[in-house]
Amino acid sequence: MENKILVTGGSGNIGKEVVKLLSEKGANFKALVNTREIEGVETVSANYGDLASMEKAMEGVSTLFMVLQNHPEMEKWGQNIIEAAKKAGIKHIVRSSGSLADKNSPLLIRKLLGETDQVVMDSGIDYTITSPSFFMQNFINYFTDDYKNGAIYQSAGAGKTSWTDVRDIAAVNVEILLNPEKYKGQNLTITGSESFDYSEAVLKMNNILGKESKYIAISDEAATDAMKGLQFPDFIIELMISLNQCLVQGIAEETTNVVEEVTGKKPILFDQFIQDNKEIWS
Repeated sequence: MENKILVTGGSGNIGKEVVKLLSEKGANFKALVNTREIEGVETVSANYGDLASMEKAMEGVSTLFMVLQNHPEMEKWGQNIIEAAKKAGIKHIVRSSGSLADKNSPLLIRKLLGETDQVVMDSGIDYTITSPSFFMQNFINYFTDDYKNGAIYQSAGAGKTSWTDVRDIAAVNVEILLNPEKYKGQNLTITGSESFDYSEAVLKMNNILGKESKYIAISDEAATDAMKGLQFPDFIIELMISLNQCLVQGIAEETTNVVEEVTGKKPILFDQFIQDNKEIWS
């Protein structure tokens, strides 16, 4: 059977980069999207809460790229996807998780990721789990205005993380999607080659962009109050606090050689990421 790939989250942070690379490589794949189609790409629409629609989306597919947004229903959605995958005859699942995953942790983000990983591992379907660290792209998606306004506020203390570029995350996943048997049963932690905290990240940005922004560490209580003031849902507030607690506790410091081992290329450095996107913060 030809290796036909289905990319879930085809328009998301990781998914859109996976789609881009698979297209460049001329791979046989289709992308699952919520509403809008992706130009030049075969797309299908499905609802993670609707087994029938998921099974239909998987018709003719042998390898599934499974990435889920952080959501209270993540574990349930994962269960639905697995059930549909079994019915559709999926041969291999590449599950994009996170380096923080731990189903036994009291921290929400770790528990959510870990529980969904366990669903995949218990499925009986061949799998590979890829576990990236914090995205460099967070400085675009979440912190652009704060940085331009002079300060990034986070309740992360001086906690370090091995920031990784989404382009590297996608490159690792695409290599696995195209060669699933080579990576069967593996859990690969994807990181950059450097580990540093928010203060150091902002300093690197300032050096390249010629600005004088700051990182200001705040308490969990202050962060919670600020998010409540912006009417963030309780789930998102707990999720963000748990993410920063991972940094404070040193859980995200580890660096690995996975990017180079899988792709043959060294990870993109944070300085390069800033250079590539400098107009965004100008």
